[in-house]
Parts: sequence; structure tokens; C-alpha cells
Amino acid sequence: MRFFENILAEQERIEKVIKKYGYAPEHNFWWYLAQADKKQRNVFAECDDGSGLLTIEERDKKKCTIFSGPIAPPIRQTATILEYFYCIFQSKEIQKVTLELKSELYKKLIKVLPTGVKARSVNYTLSWPVYDLNMFDISLSGNKWKTLRKTKNRFYREHSVVVSDAKKYGNKEVLHSIIDEWREKRGGSDRTYCHSYHNFINGNFNGATEARVLEVDGIICGINAGWLIPNSNRFYGSLGIHNYHFSDLGDILYLEDLTYLKEHGYKEADMGGRRKRAE
Repeated sequence: MRFFENILAEQERIEKVIKKYGYAPEHNFWWYLAQADKKQRNVFAECDDGSGLLTIEERDKKKCTIFSGPIAPPIRQTATILEYFYCIFQSKEIQKVTLELKSELYKKLIKVLPTGVKARSVNYTLSWPVYDLNMFDISLSGNKWKTLRKTKNRFYREHSVVVSDAKKYGNKEVLHSIIDEWREKRGGSDRTYCHSYHNFINGNFNGATEARVLEVDGIICGINAGWLIPNSNRFYGSLGIHNYHFSDLGDILYLEDLTYLKEHGYKEADMGGRRKRAE
């Protein structure tokens, strides 16, 4: 296994692996690049067969995170992780590896862990909604959509709403403030790590095939962004964040995303994981 620390220099190599073996929502070069904060570094680990792992190292804490699942064919995914364990634990610089895996792969990995590698208990479980956009009615007609229809009609009646291209929006500080306000005001007990969102904005949403800002009454108050998951017909909404400035803003931003995706021919929408229980 080879390790590459200059991620930008290896962009072509990494994107080639993602194009060939990618399948997970977060298998995106630029989104991976946005994950590391100032105390971390991205390191791409590549096997001889071309499969690989997107990893993020924290040497001062002697730990590493495997970002998303292994970029490998199903038959090679467990072996890719095991090869990484064998290499990374040869030195004392890394003593802990954190992974976020689908249940099936987790069960397979637990059964074949080598001697000396101990698995801790699962910290959290994610619920991961995926929408069949063929089932989504843009007009929100009928009793099924009654509540949302009333919410949308009232919002658009009371406010002026404009949607524009986030990549062409010049004031990045306004976009950063949306992330900060969202973190401060949001509910829920799960942790929020906002540096990746800030990095993504600073990179002008590189890696996103769709990126839009929502303006209400002249105030920029929401961001929707994402990309098509590799080797699939499924769109991943990596960013769907608002600043709670208006009542029902979350519903309106969500509806804007689903409506836009259906109108532009996407078949499925993956809206990202939510924790079932706190860490």
C-alpha cells in the first residue's frame, strides 16, 4: 500500500479511482479535500490493485479516520481495510482508526480483524433517507401534501424568494455566516463539524454539480449544494443549510432542493445521514 500526502498533486490519481470504484455519497475529491482542519492532513492510501482509502490523519492524537467507505469493488472492500490496518499499525504514530461503514461491511470486518486489533463499540447509527423523485409531486397536490402545500403557498405569498447560482455569489462572508448561525441555532444532540462546510465555500463549491443560494426578502439565508454519486443515478445533497431567519425556512429550502432536482432530471435524492442516537 502506498500513501500520498500531497492530495492536490494526486487529484488525477484519486479521481480515477473514484470514477472506477466510487459508490458512496462522499466519494468526491473536493469534498474529501474540505474535511481536514488545521490540525489534520489528508492522506490517500492506495493498494496495488488500484483500490484505495480516503483518510484523514491527526498525528498529535495518534489517530486516523477513514473518510466514507473504501473505494474498492465489494469483493475487495474488507481486504482493503485490513491491508491499511497492517500498514498503519506498523508504526506507533497511529494507534486508533475511526471508520463509518455500512452495516454489512462492518459485520464482515469484525469477523476478520487480525490479532492485536480491537474493535470498540459502535458510537452511533445513521438513518439515511433516499427519495424516489418519481414519487415527488412538484405541485404538492392532494391530501398527502396538504400541510407542505399550505406552508409553501403562505411563505411565497408573504415573502419575495430568489434562487441563484452559489458559485457566482461573490460575498463568501455571508455564506460563512449562514453556517455559523445554523450551528448556533440548530436543535438536536449530535455534534456538528462545520470546518468542512467553510472549506467547501472557500473552494467555491468545487466538486458540486449543483450549488444554489436562497434569498428571501433580499437576505441570503440558505444554501443547497451536492453532486451525482459515482456510478449511480442518485444525487447527494451534501449541503442543505439555512440560518433560521424566517419561520418555515427549513421546509422551503428542502422543497426547493427536491423541486430543482426533479425538474433537472435527477431520479433519486440522497439527503444525507442523521443520527438515530447521540454519541
